Amino acid sequence: MMEKKLTVLCASAHPDDIELQCSGTLIRYVKEGHKVFMAIACTGNVGSKLHTLEEIEALRAVEAQRGADVIGAELIMMGHKDADVWLNHPNWIEYVDLIRRTNPDVIITHERDDYVHDHSNVGELVYRAAIWASVANIPECKYEPIDHIPTVFYFEPLGMTRVAPPDHYVDISEEFEQKLEAFKMHETQHGDYLEKQFGV
Repeated sequence: MMEKKLTVLCASAHPDDIELQCSGTLIRYVKEGHKVFMAIACTGNVGSKLHTLEEIEALRAVEAQRGADVIGAELIMMGHKDADVWLNHPNWIEYVDLIRRTNPDVIITHERDDYVHDHSNVGELVYRAAIWASVANIPECKYEPIDHIPTVFYFEPLGMTRVAPPDHYVDISEEFEQKLEAFKMHETQHGDYLEKQFGV
């Protein structure tokens, strides 16, 4: 177990991305006494073939909080619509401020070559914001610079061949059942959506 207590920021595009892709690692961090934030860019408003935009947004916000509660993380919902995360200056500033606000030692996010542009753009924005979070004199920022540059890791994408193979694995044998429990909190995505839309 690590002696120094860390702050970890996991930044994803949609509700359930984190639970699917790296919640076991986050659960390990929490179990070892580290502080974990989960920042979700989008509301998940297209994630249903049964509900309206407003209905699914409300349902997925509740599911995201339940998933974070199972993991033991603090949830930050950023409020973008699905498919509306673009590489632009306002979004970059938002991620600089996210990193300043949470002051993480470690950031985990999407691979920058992921298969959905919300995913890859979140990964790119986080990567490009991480160094600038420690830089002074960015007038649009709401938060003060942090005193270090966080280390950025990417979690394994789903449904594609990665450009480079993973270079690090985390043993989540003891956390796997809790990871499944966190994913089960996303009830709207089971049966109707993930299976029919993506075959997952």
